[in-house]
Amino acid sequence: SSGIKWHYDPRNGHEFSRDEFYSQVKITNPDGGWDIKYPWELSRLQHFPRLAFAWKLTGDRKYLDALVSQARDWIRENPVGFGPNWACTMDCAIRAANLAYSFAVAGKEIGGDFASEIACSLIAHGKFIASHLEWSNELTSNHYLADIAGLAVLGCLMEPAVEIAGVWRKFACDELSREIEKQVYPDGWDFEASTAYHRLAMECFLIPAILMERNGEPMGERYRDRLRLMTEFVRDITLPDGSFPLIGDNDSGLFMSLHPRENNDLNYILALSSAYLCEPSLKLDTVPMCPEVMWMMGDVGRGRFEAFEACDRPSIASYPDGGLYCVRSDDGMDFLIFRLGKVGQSGNGGHAHNDQLSVTIWFEGKPLIVDPGSACYTSDPMKRNLYRSTKSHATIALGDCEQNRFVEGNLFTLRQEAFAGDVKIETDDGTVSLSGTMSGYGCFSEDEVKIRRSIVFTMLKRQFEITDELNLSGNASGETARWHFPLAPGLSVVECGPGRLAINSESGEHIADLLYLPGWEFDLDDTVYSPSYGEEIPNMTLQFTPPSQVVEAKFVIKAVEWR
Repeated sequence: SSGIKWHYDPRNGHEFSRDEFYSQVKITNPDGGWDIKYPWELSRLQHFPRLAFAWKLTGDRKYLDALVSQARDWIRENPVGFGPNWACTMDCAIRAANLAYSFAVAGKEIGGDFASEIACSLIAHGKFIASHLEWSNELTSNHYLADIAGLAVLGCLMEPAVEIAGVWRKFACDELSREIEKQVYPDGWDFEASTAYHRLAMECFLIPAILMERNGEPMGERYRDRLRLMTEFVRDITLPDGSFPLIGDNDSGLFMSLHPRENNDLNYILALSSAYLCEPSLKLDTVPMCPEVMWMMGDVGRGRFEAFEACDRPSIASYPDGGLYCVRSDDGMDFLIFRLGKVGQSGNGGHAHNDQLSVTIWFEGKPLIVDPGSACYTSDPMKRNLYRSTKSHATIALGDCEQNRFVEGNLFTLRQEAFAGDVKIETDDGTVSLSGTMSGYGCFSEDEVKIRRSIVFTMLKRQFEITDELNLSGNASGETARWHFPLAPGLSVVECGPGRLAINSESGEHIADLLYLPGWEFDLDDTVYSPSYGEEIPNMTLQFTPPSQVVEAKFVIKAVEWR
């Protein structure tokens, strides 16, 4: 035995039964207390490729022995169709892709008996995936996408030795071509309303495409064009530290994890996609050559990546189909994201948050106003909804209402009840102005709630001016509006005069001022921020309340004048 607990949730101390038939395994628990994602993540076997790479790079047998012994143990402890690790086809498909890729890298050093054992397991995986696809006529999302991506990888790596692999490959690649047009908006953002799930989806589209090209059967031009648009989105949203901004859910999920990286890193996929697409406009001087390019594409990929010069990314990027807008200063150190758009998944909103009209602000290369992230899914339903809630985002909350009401008993639905109007963007000599309107709000109709948010970003002054105009009528007219601004972990505030707060860094340095209307109350709430799934860091959220019903609010975040 490898000693690895393949069925265990270490965070909550819960052991799942290995003998339970897959369809009987409880995936969610209304009362929380355990999280099936922990055994699922471990059993994706995403550490296997790294063991194979270590063996190829060093020739040290211990890495190959570890790969073989752990694979054997997993197969023995997880009979096909039994236990938690067969309860979700998506995870089976990701596991199959990583298992197949690892042993393709390890090569002929795998002994004959064990090679047969692995081949039998991969064939069993392929048959299970093909007969348990997460498809429905109403909605196909990242789960179905991962299913077919896994089948595509199996097909590419096992054909022609395994006859059925060719059937899997052809079916999966045809489906990938359909899904990239269904699941990716024409402007390039994935339809999950989540930046983290955009990265996952992009891996699911990109990795099979690279393997297909290696096998001499490249994907079509329409597919490549949509993948290029997805890559432009990644280029445009990447934060100064190379990570993605937290918009919507983030379960830190990957299709493959070929190199140790920070959880929210985007540099590797930008480098890999620019090499695959041979597209100079996608290469940035801040993104170095990545090991993933060599492992997936070899010298061909490195040659492509190094052949073209790096480009500057645009200072303004608009993704109106899903509703995300980015403005970046010339030096790239100040960055604004404005969210106003669809809940995604064709209206299901499974990975969306109540973040309409919210802002994310990076200031002088550091996070200032943040999105809270996602610490958990099913293990704590109340916490799950707190992270999705309106008050957890940098936007306007009306009483105890949610922008889009939660569906009781369903943690993965958020139907659109707050609707986005057109966003306008204007530029004038170093100043960028954005404005957009939200109509409707949970139980209130589109006629009863209209809120317009305008943001003026003056780059030279390093200043963000936020103005909100409220038109509340009917049943909404008596609701108290409150404004929330979650601060990045480590930041603190000090009141330094009427309507003026000093924002200080963790070391106590005065880094910015926040101005608000005199007479308003402000509170500083202890909250939590989740940079990755399962991780929580204390932070503080500013909450502003007007003295009476208001029709306009104004906030200014700006650099300290004497600095």
